[in-house]
Amino acid sequence: MANLNLKIQRQTVLRALMSSIGVIIQSLGGAILLESHLGMDPYSSMNLGISKLIGWELGTFQLVLNFVILVIVFFVQKRLIGVGTIFNMVLVGYGIQFFSEVYQRMLPDPRTMICQVVVAIIGLLIFTFGLSMYIVADVGVSPFDAITPMLLELFHSHRYRFIRIIQDTTTMLIAWLVGGPFGLVTLIVAFGTGPFIIFWRERVHSHLLALITNR
Repeated sequence: MANLNLKIQRQTVLRALMSSIGVIIQSLGGAILLESHLGMDPYSSMNLGISKLIGWELGTFQLVLNFVILVIVFFVQKRLIGVGTIFNMVLVGYGIQFFSEVYQRMLPDPRTMICQVVVAIIGLLIFTFGLSMYIVADVGVSPFDAITPMLLELFHSHRYRFIRIIQDTTTMLIAWLVGGPFGLVTLIVAFGTGPFIIFWRERVHSHLLALITNR
């Protein structure tokens, strides 16, 4: 029994480490997408637009908004909350800020459309790699990702895809209205990341998880 408990604890720690690394990589990808000037993921785009309007840093505003959502999720469906939730809640906004500043200091601003597209593709690959890693770790979802399951619970519905499309579309509309970095990349991240996530999961992260769980 002691050995089993030790094994479970080890797996939990390794899953948490996998989740945190995934979130950091996701933040790096988000920063590169921002610097491509072709848009970024809808939630970060919305938060960046609002934070600029009110004079806050992205990380601070996103953390506050995530905390508000987290409180609501806790009372409706707290089983969705885990250590991965905390990593995502705290690290993504500040991570995008940090990596964006590093990018601006070390790399030139992509001025031509070709350069912007190349930067966007690199950012998208890194972003989805980190996102897939965080999802496969399965130690809690982000407050934003918990909204759809929470609404399904509140309204006793099973129409996940429909609710999620409404959520993403609403977020994109707000991002556009508040002047967030909106573009083709925003649409791709909102509705087209599935194949990327599946690719990274099957080619990389499922094998990594198997090593962690000793399957």
